[in-house]
Amino acid sequence: MPSARGFEYWFGGIDFNATPEASASADQHAGQPPEAGGHHVDHQADEVGPSNNDQQAQSRAQTGVTLSSEESDGEAEVESTPEGYVPKVPFVGMFFGSPELALQHYNRYARHIGFSVKIESSRRCAKDGELDKYVLVCNKSGKPREEEAIPVKQRNRKLTVLTNCKAKLRVKRDGARWKVTQFVEKHTHEVIDKFALKKYLRSHNKIPAEEKKFTNLLHEVNLTSGRIMEIMGELYGSKQNVPYNNKTVSNYTAKLGNYDRIKDIPELLEYFEEIKKDDPRFFYRFKLDAKNKVENLFWVDSKARDVYPLYNDCISFDTTFMANQYSMPCAPFIGIYRCGQSIQLGCGFVRNESSVNFVWLFERFLEAMDGLHPLNIITDQDAGIRTAILMVFIGIIHRFCRWHIMQKVQEKLGTFVAKSEDLRLEFNDVIDYSMTPEEFEQRWANMVERHAVADNTHFLDLYHLREYFVPAYFRHRLFPFLQTTSRSEGFNVVLKQYVHPHDSLVHFFKQYMKL
Repeated sequence: MPSARGFEYWFGGIDFNATPEASASADQHAGQPPEAGGHHVDHQADEVGPSNNDQQAQSRAQTGVTLSSEESDGEAEVESTPEGYVPKVPFVGMFFGSPELALQHYNRYARHIGFSVKIESSRRCAKDGELDKYVLVCNKSGKPREEEAIPVKQRNRKLTVLTNCKAKLRVKRDGARWKVTQFVEKHTHEVIDKFALKKYLRSHNKIPAEEKKFTNLLHEVNLTSGRIMEIMGELYGSKQNVPYNNKTVSNYTAKLGNYDRIKDIPELLEYFEEIKKDDPRFFYRFKLDAKNKVENLFWVDSKARDVYPLYNDCISFDTTFMANQYSMPCAPFIGIYRCGQSIQLGCGFVRNESSVNFVWLFERFLEAMDGLHPLNIITDQDAGIRTAILMVFIGIIHRFCRWHIMQKVQEKLGTFVAKSEDLRLEFNDVIDYSMTPEEFEQRWANMVERHAVADNTHFLDLYHLREYFVPAYFRHRLFPFLQTTSRSEGFNVVLKQYVHPHDSLVHFFKQYMKL
């Protein structure tokens, strides 16, 4: 198991080749405290010069290491602090190579002491329009709010108790450098001493920029925020040592989903075109609605198109799995390969489960398969699917999932049938052991007459569906090993291991192609 020390080497900074010692060295060169007794300080030694370590630190600062104000919702960037590193106490006359380095150093100092930081103000130069001053203060600065009687006992976690704290750091631009012109160290409140609690302070409860890359990787393989935190806890040595919490990771991954949603469809279509360069027979189609948004989508690769003519005997089709952030039903076409193995024969998404969308999907399936119809298809009892099959797959055998039908029988007739054991036994026998449609019709008529259930609406509904689920009607058609849509549901189980219901279409497709 990697040690905490090894973890910090791994995440020592944005440059993965930089060591913690180099990072610490960069901050040490950021400035030196005045000598005791008021001796002269050589400010040339405080300047961030062109050394390798300093260039690495400046490079890291330029990646956007900034702090948000207490009231801001902007995402702040922080960096990992090397183990055992104690930031130097700022002092007037201390120099930094950039404002980002100054902000980063003061935030590290604040974490070490046990308080949170916010930007009180900044100023741009009237001559060149560039920033020339930052004022960083303790997040408890400001006049205390007047106490109000709040009847609701719910805790407001976003409310910070102000104590008029005067602790601050002010830096101003001095040529190409930034100089500390004011530093107030004393606080008017108690600071946080316990290390495990410091990560809950606003300016420190952030994921370091270098660790975001690793978090992105874990998110792409469908790990939840809880599992990501468990992994980080192992790498840090303990969950208490992780400088952020589960909620921070959850919020960050949610923002990843929002970003993916913006670029999702264009990126997916570009990805399709890239695949077509290596696989010319890769097939995809999409349908736009009146607002020029993707309404339906279908794709199938060349391997599935090649084997389909050999294994078009039976297809399982099911749309019960919602597989993306748009809540669009996922519609995979599952066939049966030799030795009873399931094979993927294409996949689609539809805006909703209307017959119009299913007609479009089935027509695109036939287009991809050169117009060759499946011989049999098994689905659930969705009315939209049933209508679309009658319109597109003309003349094929359509069968309903028997498991779903029997579940509904149990819900609607369970109590009634339980009162008559003879009815229950005869009901199962008529369905399972009638060898021909004629035999089923005769035995069903005798059963409903004998048990006086001819007028029962639930039995009437089952009788009207007899051609879709009673085996006698499929005796001469091949449904190998199939009475339910379990093939599709089994595929959905596999999908859930790789895809989160709130994932983007791009992520879904990439994971789908790995199966």
